[in-house]
Amino acid sequence: MPQRTCIGCRTTLAKKELVRVVRTPEGVMIDPTGKMAGRGAYIHKIHSCWEQALKGPINHALRVEITAVDRQRLQDYTDRLPKGENPTSPEESLNGKGNKD
Repeated sequence: MPQRTCIGCRTTLAKKELVRVVRTPEGVMIDPTGKMAGRGAYIHKIHSCWEQALKGPINHALRVEITAVDRQRLQDYTDRLPKGENPTSPEESLNGKGNKD
């Protein structure tokens, strides 16, 4: 199973567990299929990872300066995601140790 790293928290997970963002000639887009042409990056489906990614790692990963329009599009998507502190690592999920309390 293909593995990818979240640019927000740097955790490696199965590709299908992450959302792909892609740089296209039309701008930066969310790629729900994971098959759009262009340079891509992967982010967890949780608010905190998207907030972290939008602070800078997304520019580096996509090798582009995010425009205000693209940033707003991504922020709108981020605002619809569940709030979460840190995602559960794959090892914690397998061991049943998802909570750190």
